[in-house]
Amino acid sequence: MQMIIVFVFKLIFVFIVIVIGSSRTHGELTSLVDGTPLEVTKDILDGLVFIDQRLSTVYPLIRNFKNTISSDPLNITGSWVGSDICNYKGFYCDNPPDNKTAITLASIDFNGFQLTAPSLDGFLDQLPDLALFHANSNFFSGTISPNIAKLPYLYELDISNNLFSGPFPNSILGMNTLSFLDIRFNLFSGSIPPQLFTKDLDILFLNNNNFIQKLAEIVGNSHIFYLTLANNKFYGPIPRSIAKYFSGLSEVLLLNNMLSGCLPYEVGFLTETVVFDAGNNLLTGPIPFSLGCLKKAEVVNFAGNLLYGGVPEVVCAMANLANLSLSDNYFMQVGPICRGLIKKGVLDVRKNCIRGLPGQRSMVECMEFFEKPRYCSYRQTYRYLPCWLPDFGGSPMDQSEPAPAPF
Repeated sequence: MQMIIVFVFKLIFVFIVIVIGSSRTHGELTSLVDGTPLEVTKDILDGLVFIDQRLSTVYPLIRNFKNTISSDPLNITGSWVGSDICNYKGFYCDNPPDNKTAITLASIDFNGFQLTAPSLDGFLDQLPDLALFHANSNFFSGTISPNIAKLPYLYELDISNNLFSGPFPNSILGMNTLSFLDIRFNLFSGSIPPQLFTKDLDILFLNNNNFIQKLAEIVGNSHIFYLTLANNKFYGPIPRSIAKYFSGLSEVLLLNNMLSGCLPYEVGFLTETVVFDAGNNLLTGPIPFSLGCLKKAEVVNFAGNLLYGGVPEVVCAMANLANLSLSDNYFMQVGPICRGLIKKGVLDVRKNCIRGLPGQRSMVECMEFFEKPRYCSYRQTYRYLPCWLPDFGGSPMDQSEPAPAPF
């Protein structure tokens, strides 16, 4: 009887050793949050062990997406093997908002990976806990799935410098958590829904696409801090409502579009603007004196337009001005303050119609330009200074006050 009891105890001891050994084989998995043991979940398809059920859920999505990648020059996907998703290149884990003890795929950063895939559908739009998706400088194409609007936590979306095409992805309008959107350097075309500018976005990059639309149709009442519209096909005049809609922007980037008409004097109310760039458009008329009220302006670019008249001294006297580009226009006169900036290399007025300065247009070219009659509405406002400047006078005007009627 005693021998039987001893034998049973030996069996129990061997069983315990096997269980412990098996546990150590799996790495004695513990929570990344508080060190407590985690329940493991087996993926039936591949027999892999995951530290959290949520990771086993996204594993097939990653595997399927990996199979669609046709080019991976940096061998990024070489690390996408096994159950340790949190250590895959470009994948980052964290606790989801609805369960602080769980581990989930929270963000993806593919910036600069140079991956080629025909679509992100079935991958990006199916990651339930994703908060950030950055995929700058790859070769992803296709369109954006409407299902992306169902992701409850996604607040940063960067698919810039890829090959996406088609109309603006309207599914983005349904994303109530989004605060950062970057779709620049793609092949999107058509118009931008005005509703985009009423959303609670902080940063919006739309430049370098093929959007074509009147500028006045898209500006809306928004608190966007950073907006780029450059290198598209926006057309029409800069709206007089620019002061209302762009008042909080530090950079107004309208370059390389098809904007036309005369500059509104309301640009003088963009008191937070550091960079104003409307180069390479079809803008015409004189520069309004109100531009001199941009007290924070460091860079102002109107090169490559059809502007004419004299360069206002009050603009050249802006305190923080580091670069004023007015080349390739039809200006005829500069005063002493502006000439001082030319000598310092701050002001560029090459290829204009200013007699006595080098690098100007020919007299024939200037005469041909001025032979055509040109007219700007609200001419009276062009010499109005809506701010007080010690050396130039002026009187403040509330931006809600309408401009004086035209002659």
